[in-house]
Amino acid sequence: MKKIRIILMLILIALFLIPSVGAMENKRSIFIGDIIELKVTSQNITVDELKNRFEEFDIVDIKDDGNSFLISVRSFEPGEKIVQIGDKEVAVNIKSTLDQIDRNDIFEGDLSVKKARGSIGFTYALYALTFIFLVTGIINLFIFFKRKKRVLLSPYQLFINKSKSFSLDSDDYLVKLTESFKEYIENTNSCLIKGKTSLELINEISDMPYIKPILHEITQWLNKSDIFKFSGVAVSIEDHKELLEKLIYIVDKIENAKEVET
Repeated sequence: MKKIRIILMLILIALFLIPSVGAMENKRSIFIGDIIELKVTSQNITVDELKNRFEEFDIVDIKDDGNSFLISVRSFEPGEKIVQIGDKEVAVNIKSTLDQIDRNDIFEGDLSVKKARGSIGFTYALYALTFIFLVTGIINLFIFFKRKKRVLLSPYQLFINKSKSFSLDSDDYLVKLTESFKEYIENTNSCLIKGKTSLELINEISDMPYIKPILHEITQWLNKSDIFKFSGVAVSIEDHKELLEKLIYIVDKIENAKEVET
Protein backbone atom coordinates (compact mmCIF):
# COMPACT_ATOMS: atom_id res chain seq x y z
CA MET A 1 0.00 0.00 0.00
CA LYS A 2 2.80 2.43 0.90
CA LYS A 3 4.64 1.59 -2.32
CA ILE A 4 1.56 2.35 -4.39
CA ARG A 5 1.13 5.73 -2.69
CA ILE A 6 4.80 6.60 -3.22
CA ILE A 7 4.59 5.75 -6.94
CA LEU A 8 1.45 7.84 -7.36
CA MET A 9 3.02 10.81 -5.56
CA LEU A 10 6.13 10.59 -7.78
CA ILE A 11 3.88 10.74 -10.85
CA LEU A 12 2.22 13.86 -9.47
CA ILE A 13 5.56 15.56 -8.71
CA ALA A 14 6.79 14.73 -12.21
CA LEU A 15 3.76 16.49 -13.69
CA PHE A 16 4.59 19.64 -11.73
CA LEU A 17 8.23 19.56 -12.86
CA ILE A 18 7.56 19.12 -16.60
CA PRO A 19 8.67 22.41 -18.19
CA SER A 20 6.68 24.26 -20.78
CA VAL A 21 7.91 23.44 -24.30
CA GLY A 22 7.38 26.96 -25.50
CA ALA A 23 9.44 28.36 -22.66
CA MET A 24 12.35 26.04 -23.46
CA GLU A 25 12.36 26.90 -27.16
CA ASN A 26 12.34 30.71 -26.77
CA LYS A 27 15.78 32.32 -26.38
CA ARG A 28 15.99 35.23 -23.98
CA SER A 29 16.78 38.66 -25.45
CA ILE A 30 19.39 40.96 -23.90
CA PHE A 31 17.79 43.93 -22.18
CA ILE A 32 19.12 47.01 -20.43
CA GLY A 33 20.94 46.06 -17.20
CA ASP A 34 21.38 42.39 -18.11
CA ILE A 35 24.80 41.00 -17.26
CA ILE A 36 26.56 39.51 -20.31
CA GLU A 37 29.42 37.03 -19.86
CA LEU A 38 31.94 36.73 -22.68
CA LYS A 39 35.00 34.52 -23.00
CA VAL A 40 37.88 36.20 -24.82
CA THR A 41 40.72 33.93 -25.93
CA SER A 42 43.78 35.85 -27.08
CA GLN A 43 47.44 35.86 -26.13
CA ASN A 44 48.02 39.39 -27.41
CA ILE A 45 45.58 41.29 -25.21
CA THR A 46 45.94 42.60 -21.67
CA VAL A 47 43.36 43.45 -19.03
CA ASP A 48 43.77 47.18 -19.69
CA GLU A 49 43.27 46.69 -23.43
CA LEU A 50 40.20 44.59 -22.74
CA LYS A 51 38.75 47.36 -20.59
CA ASN A 52 39.36 49.88 -23.39
CA ARG A 53 37.61 47.66 -25.96
CA PHE A 54 34.52 47.41 -23.70
CA GLU A 55 34.55 51.08 -22.64
CA GLU A 56 30.96 51.51 -23.86
CA PHE A 57 29.84 48.93 -21.29
CA ASP A 58 29.73 48.90 -17.54
CA ILE A 59 32.37 46.27 -16.64
CA VAL A 60 31.16 44.11 -13.74
CA ASP A 61 34.06 41.65 -13.48
CA ILE A 62 37.12 40.36 -15.35
CA LYS A 63 38.64 36.97 -14.58
CA ASP A 64 42.02 35.82 -15.93
CA ASP A 65 41.75 32.11 -16.78
CA GLY A 66 45.34 31.75 -17.95
CA ASN A 67 44.78 31.36 -21.70
CA SER A 68 41.61 33.45 -21.76
CA PHE A 69 39.62 36.16 -20.01
CA LEU A 70 36.07 35.87 -18.72
CA ILE A 71 34.54 39.32 -18.77
CA SER A 72 31.11 40.26 -17.38
CA VAL A 73 29.58 43.47 -18.70
CA ARG A 74 26.23 45.26 -18.90
CA SER A 75 24.83 48.36 -20.48
CA PHE A 76 22.08 50.81 -19.60
CA GLU A 77 21.81 52.25 -23.11
CA PRO A 78 19.79 50.50 -25.83
CA GLY A 79 21.14 49.84 -29.29
CA GLU A 80 23.75 47.72 -31.07
CA LYS A 81 27.27 47.91 -29.75
CA ILE A 82 30.25 46.49 -31.68
CA VAL A 83 33.52 45.53 -30.00
CA GLN A 84 36.62 44.86 -32.13
CA ILE A 85 38.93 42.20 -30.69
CA GLY A 86 41.76 41.27 -33.02
CA ASP A 87 40.28 40.43 -36.41
CA LYS A 88 36.86 39.60 -34.97
CA GLU A 89 33.88 41.75 -34.14
CA VAL A 90 31.49 41.12 -31.27
CA ALA A 91 28.05 42.63 -31.87
CA VAL A 92 25.75 43.02 -28.87
CA ASN A 93 22.21 44.30 -29.37
CA ILE A 94 20.79 45.82 -26.19
CA LYS A 95 17.00 46.07 -26.17
CA SER A 96 14.81 48.34 -24.15
CA THR A 97 11.84 46.87 -22.35
CA LEU A 98 9.74 49.77 -23.64
CA ASP A 99 10.48 48.77 -27.24
CA GLN A 100 8.66 45.46 -26.65
CA ILE A 101 5.32 47.27 -26.24
CA ASP A 102 3.79 47.60 -29.69
CA ARG A 103 1.47 50.56 -29.11
CA ASN A 104 1.36 53.83 -31.04
CA ASP A 105 -1.90 55.13 -29.67
CA ILE A 106 -2.85 56.38 -26.22
CA PHE A 107 -3.25 53.75 -23.54
CA GLU A 108 -6.79 53.54 -22.27
CA GLY A 109 -7.71 51.96 -18.98
CA ASP A 110 -9.99 48.94 -18.99
CA LEU A 111 -11.86 48.25 -15.75
CA SER A 112 -13.58 45.06 -16.99
CA VAL A 113 -12.73 41.84 -15.20
CA LYS A 114 -10.45 39.61 -17.25
CA LYS A 115 -10.85 35.86 -17.24
CA ALA A 116 -7.83 34.14 -15.77
CA ARG A 117 -5.82 32.10 -18.26
CA GLY A 118 -5.57 28.48 -17.25
CA SER A 119 -2.29 26.63 -16.93
CA ILE A 120 -2.09 23.36 -18.85
CA GLY A 121 0.46 21.94 -16.40
CA PHE A 122 -1.70 22.82 -13.42
CA THR A 123 -4.78 21.30 -15.07
CA TYR A 124 -2.97 18.01 -15.66
CA ALA A 125 -1.68 18.07 -12.09
CA LEU A 126 -5.22 18.63 -10.79
CA TYR A 127 -6.48 15.66 -12.81
CA ALA A 128 -3.60 13.54 -11.52
CA LEU A 129 -4.29 14.57 -7.92
CA THR A 130 -7.98 13.69 -8.31
CA PHE A 131 -7.01 10.33 -9.81
CA ILE A 132 -4.65 9.64 -6.89
CA PHE A 133 -7.36 10.38 -4.33
CA LEU A 134 -9.79 8.10 -6.15
CA VAL A 135 -7.31 5.21 -6.40
CA THR A 136 -6.13 5.47 -2.79
CA GLY A 137 -9.74 5.82 -1.62
CA ILE A 138 -10.78 2.65 -3.46
CA ILE A 139 -7.76 0.75 -2.10
CA ASN A 140 -8.48 1.90 1.47
CA LEU A 141 -12.14 0.88 1.16
CA PHE A 142 -11.13 -2.53 -0.17
CA ILE A 143 -8.71 -3.08 2.74
CA PHE A 144 -11.29 -1.84 5.25
CA PHE A 145 -14.02 -4.23 4.08
CA LYS A 146 -11.55 -7.09 3.82
CA ARG A 147 -10.43 -6.57 7.43
CA LYS A 148 -14.03 -6.13 8.57
CA LYS A 149 -15.00 -9.39 6.90
CA ARG A 150 -12.04 -11.11 8.55
CA VAL A 151 -13.11 -9.82 11.99
CA LEU A 152 -16.65 -11.16 11.48
CA LEU A 153 -15.38 -14.68 10.74
CA SER A 154 -15.04 -17.11 13.65
CA PRO A 155 -11.63 -18.68 14.47
CA TYR A 156 -12.89 -21.95 12.96
CA GLN A 157 -13.93 -20.25 9.69
CA LEU A 158 -10.63 -18.40 9.51
CA PHE A 159 -8.76 -21.68 9.98
CA ILE A 160 -10.76 -23.49 7.27
CA ASN A 161 -10.44 -20.64 4.75
CA LYS A 162 -6.73 -20.15 5.33
CA SER A 163 -5.83 -23.85 5.36
CA LYS A 164 -7.66 -24.53 2.11
CA SER A 165 -6.04 -21.54 0.41
CA PHE A 166 -2.52 -23.02 0.56
CA SER A 167 -1.12 -24.62 -2.58
CA LEU A 168 -0.75 -28.38 -2.11
CA ASP A 169 2.44 -28.54 -4.19
CA SER A 170 4.19 -25.83 -2.17
CA ASP A 171 7.48 -26.83 -0.49
CA ASP A 172 6.49 -25.08 2.77
CA TYR A 173 2.90 -26.34 2.73
CA LEU A 174 3.17 -28.16 6.09
CA VAL A 175 4.85 -25.15 7.71
CA LYS A 176 1.93 -22.92 6.67
CA LEU A 177 -0.63 -25.54 7.72
CA THR A 178 0.95 -25.88 11.18
CA GLU A 179 1.02 -22.09 11.58
CA SER A 180 -2.67 -21.96 10.66
CA PHE A 181 -3.46 -24.52 13.36
CA LYS A 182 -1.44 -22.55 15.93
CA GLU A 183 -3.38 -19.38 15.04
CA TYR A 184 -6.64 -21.27 15.58
CA ILE A 185 -5.50 -22.43 19.04
CA GLU A 186 -4.42 -18.88 19.93
CA ASN A 187 -7.71 -17.33 18.78
CA THR A 188 -9.85 -19.84 20.68
CA ASN A 189 -7.84 -19.91 23.92
CA SER A 190 -6.19 -16.46 24.19
CA CYS A 191 -2.71 -17.91 24.50
CA LEU A 192 0.61 -17.43 22.68
CA ILE A 193 1.55 -20.44 20.53
CA LYS A 194 3.40 -18.99 17.54
CA GLY A 195 7.12 -19.74 17.51
CA LYS A 196 6.82 -22.73 19.83
CA THR A 197 7.91 -26.25 18.91
CA SER A 198 5.50 -29.15 18.63
CA LEU A 199 6.49 -30.39 22.10
CA GLU A 200 5.98 -26.94 23.61
CA LEU A 201 2.61 -26.72 21.86
CA ILE A 202 1.50 -30.06 23.34
CA ASN A 203 2.60 -28.96 26.84
CA GLU A 204 0.70 -25.67 26.43
CA ILE A 205 -2.64 -27.23 25.41
CA SER A 206 -2.49 -30.47 27.43
CA ASP A 207 -4.44 -28.96 30.36
CA MET A 208 -7.27 -27.58 28.22
CA PRO A 209 -10.40 -29.62 29.10
CA TYR A 210 -11.90 -29.98 25.62
CA ILE A 211 -8.53 -30.86 24.06
CA LYS A 212 -7.55 -33.64 26.47
CA PRO A 213 -9.73 -36.29 24.75
CA ILE A 214 -8.03 -35.70 21.38
CA LEU A 215 -4.57 -34.74 22.62
CA HIS A 216 -3.16 -38.05 21.38
CA GLU A 217 -4.44 -37.40 17.83
CA ILE A 218 -2.97 -33.88 17.83
CA THR A 219 0.38 -35.28 18.98
CA GLN A 220 0.37 -37.91 16.22
CA TRP A 221 -0.45 -35.29 13.57
CA LEU A 222 2.32 -32.93 14.74
CA ASN A 223 4.88 -35.79 14.87
CA LYS A 224 4.02 -36.93 11.34
CA SER A 225 4.16 -33.37 10.05
CA ASP A 226 7.57 -32.81 11.70
CA ILE A 227 8.94 -36.00 10.12
CA PHE A 228 7.96 -34.76 6.66
CA LYS A 229 9.27 -31.26 7.36
CA PHE A 230 12.66 -32.12 8.85
CA SER A 231 13.66 -35.54 7.51
CA GLY A 232 14.07 -34.48 3.91
CA VAL A 233 11.68 -37.16 2.72
CA ALA A 234 9.81 -36.31 -0.48
CA VAL A 235 6.19 -35.48 0.31
CA SER A 236 3.52 -36.06 -2.32
CA ILE A 237 0.40 -34.02 -2.90
CA GLU A 238 -1.63 -36.98 -1.63
CA ASP A 239 0.29 -36.83 1.67
CA HIS A 240 -0.54 -33.13 1.94
CA LYS A 241 -4.22 -33.82 1.28
CA GLU A 242 -4.28 -36.55 3.91
CA LEU A 243 -2.68 -34.31 6.54
CA LEU A 244 -5.07 -31.45 5.69
CA GLU A 245 -8.12 -33.69 6.02
CA LYS A 246 -6.84 -35.13 9.29
CA LEU A 247 -6.18 -31.67 10.75
CA ILE A 248 -9.65 -30.42 9.75
CA TYR A 249 -11.09 -33.55 11.38
CA ILE A 250 -9.15 -32.73 14.59
CA VAL A 251 -10.34 -29.11 14.60
CA ASP A 252 -13.93 -30.26 14.02
CA LYS A 253 -13.66 -32.49 17.10
CA ILE A 254 -12.31 -29.53 19.12
CA GLU A 255 -15.29 -27.41 18.00
CA ASN A 256 -17.74 -30.20 18.98
CA ALA A 257 -16.04 -30.58 22.36
CA LYS A 258 -16.32 -26.84 22.99
CA GLU A 259 -20.05 -26.91 22.21
CA VAL A 260 -20.62 -29.83 24.59
CA GLU A 261 -18.69 -28.07 27.34
CA THR A 262 -20.69 -24.83 26.96
